[in-house]
Amino acid sequence: MRRKAEQGSMQIQGEIQELAVEEILRNLFPIDLIEEVDKGIKGADVIHTVRSKIGTDCDKILYESKKTKTFVQDWISKLKADASIVKADLLVIITEALPEGIEKIGQKDGVWICTYQ
Repeated sequence: MRRKAEQGSMQIQGEIQELAVEEILRNLFPIDLIEEVDKGIKGADVIHTVRSKIGTDCDKILYESKKTKTFVQDWISKLKADASIVKADLLVIITEALPEGIEKIGQKDGVWICTYQ
């Protein structure tokens, strides 16, 4: 029961982090389209459509937010698969647990990886 309660708590913490990422992106990029990927639907957490000043869609950035203690290499391939579905141009994993060789922000296998801060 304790493990189930902790798991539920971790899911809530992860969802709170996702909402915070969305809010930060909306504040930083008010003309861009920031969309939440609905819960229960396979895919990343946030789709960010970059728009020009006249409202033309330019590129898509796909974000995956993770709140775990260990970086999992499979996240990269999963995000790439998700990106092909939504036709994203840039991929970002936001995580507390970074892979070896990345301290705060860096690129691994074509995916940007950074801490929440």
